[in-house]
Amino acid sequence: MTRLAFLLSLSPLALAFSNTSPFIAWSPYSSDVLGRLPLAVVDTHSVQLLEEILLSDDACKHDAIVLVDQPGLHASDLRNLPSNSHIAQSLSSAPSSHQFAYVPLTLPTTSTDSSLSVVARTASEKCGFQLVTTMPGQGGASVSNEKSIIFVTLPELEPGIERKGKVAEHDALLSTTLSSLPFLNHLTIVTGSPIRSTLSLYKRQEPETSSVLSSALSNASTKQKNGILHNYQLLTPALITTLLVVLFLFLPIMYFGISALASIQNPIRLEAQPKGYNAAKRKNQ
Repeated sequence: MTRLAFLLSLSPLALAFSNTSPFIAWSPYSSDVLGRLPLAVVDTHSVQLLEEILLSDDACKHDAIVLVDQPGLHASDLRNLPSNSHIAQSLSSAPSSHQFAYVPLTLPTTSTDSSLSVVARTASEKCGFQLVTTMPGQGGASVSNEKSIIFVTLPELEPGIERKGKVAEHDALLSTTLSSLPFLNHLTIVTGSPIRSTLSLYKRQEPETSSVLSSALSNASTKQKNGILHNYQLLTPALITTLLVVLFLFLPIMYFGISALASIQNPIRLEAQPKGYNAAKRKNQ
């Protein structure tokens, strides 16, 4: 019974980590914009957090800003990296760094362009930086000495048994990209985004959802359904969870408690009477 209650208590935590990605940033020099970031984020999406960093005046003080997009990145991927990896060593040795394990992701619905690249373009216009999109492992070949915002997109990480090896390969590509840049005071930001299959599924389902909704509304206007189950939702997830906890946890505990109390008996003790004792004679006296 207690195991079931423990699993039910963990279900909100599993939902809280879905559709999230880690968000890490570091700089080899002291960075004011990283020092002002909060210790944790609750309702801030990855794009909003990126806007808070890149659109601040302190971000323009860096010689370059490297924005690394890793589609499909999870917090467990970074935890599985060895201590001698480039990301782990950069975070441990950087004077300014910040890490968020679970930052909610947002799916673009009105534009086919990535939201991260839109923020990078806006920040380049604000700071007067040139915006450079480069391939992983080829950073220095396409970047000049001018102040720049460098947008790097790593290959997608798809579920599979070779995922750990792919993350290590991408870490090596990122190391090659950053080491070839002609900048010292640069700010590096690594975050994730939904994989393309998720985006294509989302965009494909959007018109289907609208058509289903319109057909449902038309059917509702022509045919009115009666009954309380058609008009109201009685069994909500919260109500179902409460019923399961009450039926399989509290009621058995209450039953065994009442049974234990009812089984308690007080033994009747009779004192031994002395030899030759006569109760009737004793009463008449």
